[in-house]
Amino acid sequence: MSLPSVSAILRLPALVRAAPEVVAGADHLSREVRWVHVSELGDISRLLRGGELLLTTGIALDLSPQGLQRYVESLAERGVAGLVVEFGRRLEEAPPAMVEAAERHGLPLVVLRREARFVEITEQAHAFIIDSQVAELRFRQEIHEAFTEMAVEGADTRAIVGYAVRAARRPILLTTVAGTVVHLEAGSWDPGRVLEEWQAAAHFHRFTGQTELLDGRPSWLACPVRARGEVWGELVLREPGGPGAGRGRIVLERAAVALALNRLVERERLSLELQARRSLLDDLLKGASTAAGVAERAAALGFPLTGTVLVGGEVRWGGPEAPGKGPRAEARAGDLGRQVTAAAGETRDHALAAPRPDGRVQLLLSLPGAEPVERRLGRLAGAIHARVAARELGEVLVAFGGEVRDLHYARGSLEEAGQVLDALPGPERKLYYRAPDIRLRGLLHLLRQDERLVSFAERELRPLLDADRRQHSDLLKVLGAYISHRGNKAETAAALGMSRPTLYARLRRIGALLAVDLDDGEALASLQVALMARQTAGGVPLG
Repeated sequence: MSLPSVSAILRLPALVRAAPEVVAGADHLSREVRWVHVSELGDISRLLRGGELLLTTGIALDLSPQGLQRYVESLAERGVAGLVVEFGRRLEEAPPAMVEAAERHGLPLVVLRREARFVEITEQAHAFIIDSQVAELRFRQEIHEAFTEMAVEGADTRAIVGYAVRAARRPILLTTVAGTVVHLEAGSWDPGRVLEEWQAAAHFHRFTGQTELLDGRPSWLACPVRARGEVWGELVLREPGGPGAGRGRIVLERAAVALALNRLVERERLSLELQARRSLLDDLLKGASTAAGVAERAAALGFPLTGTVLVGGEVRWGGPEAPGKGPRAEARAGDLGRQVTAAAGETRDHALAAPRPDGRVQLLLSLPGAEPVERRLGRLAGAIHARVAARELGEVLVAFGGEVRDLHYARGSLEEAGQVLDALPGPERKLYYRAPDIRLRGLLHLLRQDERLVSFAERELRPLLDADRRQHSDLLKVLGAYISHRGNKAETAAALGMSRPTLYARLRRIGALLAVDLDDGEALASLQVALMARQTAGGVPLG
């Protein structure tokens, strides 16, 4: 329970009127005062419990240097918060032996230059202490209810830490156990300055797994975030000292619990670093690139935003092991996101990876230096394939968008990478894909929902579709194979596993049904576009 400090008690009107002067222990005025007690006994320490602010006139004290030293020493050993001595009854000045002993033991010693009414002081102090405790209980309840609601509603890390900053009115960082900053909420403070000060203080901080006040100037309060016995991060609050320090501790500990609950209910347990990268990438894509703190967070993650080439990418599961939608897809996306991030670390590329609920991973690369982009993309794609294959996780497809130098165009590069994968041709597999690999297919994919394109494809292929439905034939498949083998009948027959005479008969029937000459280049191109358009809309694959 947070209690008022000695310095706060000294600001009460009844004490201010008595002209208080701190003559020793000025560095310890932040001690909490549990109660204010009046006594003239020289051996009062045996009746105290610690945390009291003791008021006395000194009328019954042994004023010998040895007696005063024993008196002060006994109070310090008992844990008394401070000693207030009123002048005028027996003492006119603070005895040097008392001042020296109080300073040596770190006991705040305050003298009152004017006459004081002790009863008035105790009334005001006790009311202040009780009011402070009631206010703190109310604050604890509000904080508890707010964080509980956020945990139940599934609030993410950003929302939880953001509320904590508003409640504590101080900057808060979320770090790994090693001290790496993965999320920063600075409130009204300068995020760059906060990050710089934390990095300086982090050199002197050793993680203990307990809520503790860290050494260093300015001070920091650190609280571990643990779930099921696993400590996976630390919340660190800036400037916990002074008024409101107790509230900062309350907020930090409740926020840590909310984050732990959030982690427990997550279907996919992403690493803290992966969450930070996903959070930053989401902010960048939402157009928050000018928001305070984004550049600092990117710098903390080692992701440069200026003077580099930015390339969007996407990685998906491919082949028969590709997950559908739902919890399994989300879990597989988390697995894939970790492999992508690890691969970028191996190739020393700056990457932000964002797993998505549908199983894919979006990727933003920042590529400084003069090395050709294609070489770097090939190296990274190779590392991704190698890591996935080594862990027998399945097969993946990798695509990259165009190169941009302005962050505002990064979203377009990411979307282009996704469109490339959406429009991929049949079973052919490459290390990675880019827009030139899909050409016309990419255009048709962009237009796949255009009614005019759908109508064109249906009109071109309707006779074959009707014939295949009525007679359970495979004319559409034969036409696709013929086109995919560039009109080479021998290769087409081999690919379909049929004799040449049978293939020739099928091709004659296709030509008759469509009323076209399959040796005519323009007619064949028109049919190819119709087949590709049908494929992009989810129909029969070409070939």
